[in-house]
Amino acid sequence: MIVGLGNPGIKYSETRHNIGYKVVNKLAVKKELKFEKIYKNYTLAVGETENSVFSLLLPLTYMNLSGIAVSEFHSKFNINFKEMLVVCDDINLPIGKLRLRAKGSHGGHKGLLSIINEINTNEFPRLRIGIGNNFDKSEKSEFVLSDFSENEKLIIESSIDKAVEICECFLQGGLKFALECYSKFQKSQNSNSTKDGVSNG
Repeated sequence: MIVGLGNPGIKYSETRHNIGYKVVNKLAVKKELKFEKIYKNYTLAVGETENSVFSLLLPLTYMNLSGIAVSEFHSKFNINFKEMLVVCDDINLPIGKLRLRAKGSHGGHKGLLSIINEINTNEFPRLRIGIGNNFDKSEKSEFVLSDFSENEKLIIESSIDKAVEICECFLQGGLKFALECYSKFQKSQNSNSTKDGVSNG
């Protein structure tokens, strides 16, 4: 199962906070899947690998209530949370940098916080994508709900493609395979940079 975090509606579709949505939507297109099953708090696309059936989930709650959608899905399908990959934005990472972890804290991300609170565990994999942090503390909300600049979009599109590939690896072979896929991008994340010194990983 892969969950893409974001806010529903066209108004938010291109904002920084919606990069999780964008990754999972692009994955669905690549897999020729449609989000046809609509439940109270989420919409779902279902596909198959050689070995299993998988689900792609987009919460229909706003970001701060993402955990409600995950909890509702769990109540219906009783998933193992260690087999659930959450894809989200991260203001603590440079633009486009990827970070895959097996578990951890919410790190200030309210979507992850909501999930942890609703399912009572932080032991689920998460793939974070850096959206930068060029804002004053009082402007955090405005920043995450802003669009990427034209220069940033080039970096972000590349990172989305890499994130989709990591998600595909997760569907094929779980976290271990996804981590192997992720490690391929580590050198470029750590060594490549823009003229401003920001990783374009």
